[in-house]
Amino acid sequence: MDKDSIILKYEQEEVKSVQNAIRELNKQNSKQTEQLDNVQERINKLYALAGKQPLESKSTTVALPEDEPSKEILNPICSYDDLYIKARASLIGRGLDVDNLDYHDLVSKNELSEIEKELNRPLSQREKWKKADFVAVFIAASVGSLADIALGNRNSSITGANTDFSKWLNEFHKHDGGGPIDYQGKGFGGGYHRGLSRGHDILRFVEAIMMFKNGEFIGVRHEYGKAIKVVSKVNQYGTPYEQLSVIEAIVKYARHMFADLFSTCSLPFPGSSFLAECDDRQLRKFAADMYQNGFNCKNIILQSLSTVIIEVIIRIYYSIQSVKRYKCEVELAEDYSNFEAFKRFFKPANKEKLREMLLVAHAIVTAVNIGKVIIKKSPWEINITEIFSVVKYGVMVLKSTMSRNSEYAKLIRNSNEIHERWELLEREICYSLEDAARGTTEILII
Repeated sequence: MDKDSIILKYEQEEVKSVQNAIRELNKQNSKQTEQLDNVQERINKLYALAGKQPLESKSTTVALPEDEPSKEILNPICSYDDLYIKARASLIGRGLDVDNLDYHDLVSKNELSEIEKELNRPLSQREKWKKADFVAVFIAASVGSLADIALGNRNSSITGANTDFSKWLNEFHKHDGGGPIDYQGKGFGGGYHRGLSRGHDILRFVEAIMMFKNGEFIGVRHEYGKAIKVVSKVNQYGTPYEQLSVIEAIVKYARHMFADLFSTCSLPFPGSSFLAECDDRQLRKFAADMYQNGFNCKNIILQSLSTVIIEVIIRIYYSIQSVKRYKCEVELAEDYSNFEAFKRFFKPANKEKLREMLLVAHAIVTAVNIGKVIIKKSPWEINITEIFSVVKYGVMVLKSTMSRNSEYAKLIRNSNEIHERWELLEREICYSLEDAARGTTEILII
């Protein structure tokens, strides 16, 4: 038998009885007040007819005895078992089946629904977008899309291979020749030789450094569908490669790659060597076509300008709004701080909406870029930085949403709130008992 449920049900019924009694008393008091007002109005009329002033009402206070009520309040029940016996008898007297009573009978469906709604409320409220937020995202996405269209074309008049800008960058292409990664023997020669082996792949920098250190070229070429591993300690002209220390190899590799980055053909996109060395001919052809049509590190960096534009516009706008919110917060307190405003500009307090705005702007540019790629059938114009940005901010927004609705976090929040409410209730009850024990009640008699 669930004693706690019986006691709680008893307390619940007692509270209902007290509430009903209070409501009944309120009704009676309201009626008596109306009657007293009517009587007072008649008396005032009688005094007015008699030409006299009404007598002033006098009040008398009567103090209730302190001993008996205070003892009863302080010691209502001696023990838990006594309370259970009293609760059981009271519920049986009310016609309730105490033998089949459990905690489900303590809460109605509507009350349970309200409790569930309260317990499952989000941990933090999502900040709503304003009209200005949509405008800022639209402007950033529009400028970003224009930059992507202008710079995404490898033959554009701004950054194309034959432009003055490309020629200026090509002036930085100066390094010592004869490095193993520049081997151009059978199967590895030509103007696009960097895309045919692993030496110029940024993701395989360790292998490239080891080539410089050991003075040998390592690559894979395919003949009639078969992969042939090529290892050479001499270049295509038979000149041996020099062997270097680890530090010398790292320095020479870094200078070589930095110079190649600014050349006309630049460096192949990271990871391309895995496709160039795989057994599938279509993937090898795809990697070669991508590189030869301009999908290289230099153009990827130039194309990232659309990403930078969006980041700058959205972040500056959001920082300004953050400072404005700070000014509104301190307006009443008049505790404005230039340092705090400066700090709010560079480090906004709440970044969840900022990430949402960045996600939407990058997603718009990515959609425009993918549409352009599909229409022009030019996969080498895909904007990698925008795709990475969409994935990055998409994960952040998803994590924020999940943490805001985390069941474990809600459980911790609810348990802390319940604990605080119990402590508050305990303090209020203790104070009420102390006041009831010490104080006196005054009754006004008219």
